[in-house]
Amino acid sequence: MPTRKTTKAPPPQLSHAQRLIIASNRGPVEFQLKQDKTLKARRGAGGMVTALIDAGNRMEVSWVAMTMTDGDRLAVKKAQEENNGILQSPIPGQKMQLRYVSVSKDAYRKHYEKISNELLWFLQHYMYDPTQDSTSAAQLQDAWENGYKVANQAIADAVCTEIESKDSVPVVMLQDYHLYLVPLMIRERHPTIIMQQFIHIPWPDVRCWHFLPSNIAQAIYSGLVGNDIIGFQTERDARNFLEGARTLLDGAVVDFEEGAIWWQGHRTQTRSYPISISVTEERRVVNSAAGRRAAEEMKKLLREYTIMRVDRVEPTKNIIRGFQAYEEVLEAHPELHGKVTFLAFLVPSRQSLPMYRRFDGDLRALIEEINSKYGTDDWTPIQAFFGNDRVRALAAMQYYDVLLVNPIIDGMNLVAKEGPAVNQTDGVIVLSRTAGAFQQLAKGSIPTSPTDVFETSQALYKALTMSPEERRQKSALARQAVERSDLTVWMARQISDVNELLERVFSNTTPPNSVPSNSEPLPDTSIVANMA
Repeated sequence: MPTRKTTKAPPPQLSHAQRLIIASNRGPVEFQLKQDKTLKARRGAGGMVTALIDAGNRMEVSWVAMTMTDGDRLAVKKAQEENNGILQSPIPGQKMQLRYVSVSKDAYRKHYEKISNELLWFLQHYMYDPTQDSTSAAQLQDAWENGYKVANQAIADAVCTEIESKDSVPVVMLQDYHLYLVPLMIRERHPTIIMQQFIHIPWPDVRCWHFLPSNIAQAIYSGLVGNDIIGFQTERDARNFLEGARTLLDGAVVDFEEGAIWWQGHRTQTRSYPISISVTEERRVVNSAAGRRAAEEMKKLLREYTIMRVDRVEPTKNIIRGFQAYEEVLEAHPELHGKVTFLAFLVPSRQSLPMYRRFDGDLRALIEEINSKYGTDDWTPIQAFFGNDRVRALAAMQYYDVLLVNPIIDGMNLVAKEGPAVNQTDGVIVLSRTAGAFQQLAKGSIPTSPTDVFETSQALYKALTMSPEERRQKSALARQAVERSDLTVWMARQISDVNELLERVFSNTTPPNSVPSNSEPLPDTSIVANMA
């Protein structure tokens, strides 16, 4: 098929602000320590890095992040000795400064593993089970005080250092669930700074937050309303946050129609910004020399019918139920034996956590069981590729007949958007209704309930046996939905809202290097109460 061409829109730009300060747990560059003790840098993976780099490529950008590897820590040590802690990005095309910060390994473990990934990740994905939680109250409070708060303060201090390093006006953009306390910490030192935070994972109903100790839940909410704007993946997530603010923040005034919160004299606006992918970048990768080589290798594995999935080895991705559904298809439809293959590209994740190691073991055992039960000398039902090879996964997705994306719940799930962007075979997505991407891709996919293995097996069989015309229609609808709302659109909407705020606060005559306070009179509380 001919290669689809896309025109890359120019990146959106900030008005009234001369520089952008980004903060996240993981930085845009990862430093690896080679055997000869020298450092090797590689660009961080993920759409967030691509989007934020593109947005800031015409202005000054500083990126603040935690050190995660021994290489990161060595790079920071050298930068402190030579350049006041500042690293220039070594990746070609990246015009930014890096300020990485370190805390003790014990503090980082408590921040990243105990609070961020064992507690917040599962709570926000509706998978936290308080009846099974083995962490004592004392251990939880210790991880909170001596891990999460320590790491958040380190990031906040580094952002403040960046704010104070120059007289020009900055905008601060914070990322995700690792940094919930940072906004308030920054605002205590810089009350007029313009600050936005995007939450990449779901925001659950307020009752989930009541499972946490009150001091933790309230600190999370009071930290986040230090922002001027909080972005969520869906309108439902934003609504859930507003409900929680009304419940957990004493004295907060919440306007559900405007999506705004007033608390302690500050206004915070909530918005939904469904994240997407860089369609241009994904297609560039599959058409690169490496992409073409990987595609040739993948073509050798295709059968008459090919199912694929691409996931981190993560319990919320529901990989085991997906394979169980495939097993039901094989059991009910022996005519497919030898004609269908399932290519699974599985990226190891958080292997330092016992729960993830167990999940990885269970997953591998199930794959072996299905292959042993149904496979033959010349047919392997499931071919699993464990490792982080994004080029290979993208190249393979050009050829799927069915892409299975069945997370228990996801903030968005970008695989559901990458597939339609690169697929060349009118492939169809089987998609969980609980994935954030379902809002945009419902008409271009076959829906399934993620915990219902039988329903998922029926959806897989339907996708495999659809008529060519139905396949073309579904595939086209999914592709068009992704192309209409790509990564540039995601970033442009956020920049537009920040610019609207900047325009409002700069509408009065102000000194060139100051930002007026983002304060508005409280709405009529009786009207707001009626709205709720």
